[in-house]
Amino acid sequence: MWTNWVTIHESFGLPRVAQDCRTYLENNGIRVRLQRSRKQTSAYYLLQVPKTQEGAARELLTRFRKNL
Repeated sequence: MWTNWVTIHESFGLPRVAQDCRTYLENNGIRVRLQRSRKQTSAYYLLQVPKTQEGAARELLTRFRKNL
């Protein structure tokens, strides 16, 4: 079946923060997709999760940011 993806985080520049968020969510059982896009010379990264897991992912991401 088709999966509807929702963007829950955007990072500009280096993918370090997006990759850390991705690893944290994956370790907690959330499916994650990290996409890289370019606008002219700068790159940005989109952290996306399935729409069915959006609530849990946002809650985990908020907890992760507080612990930083």
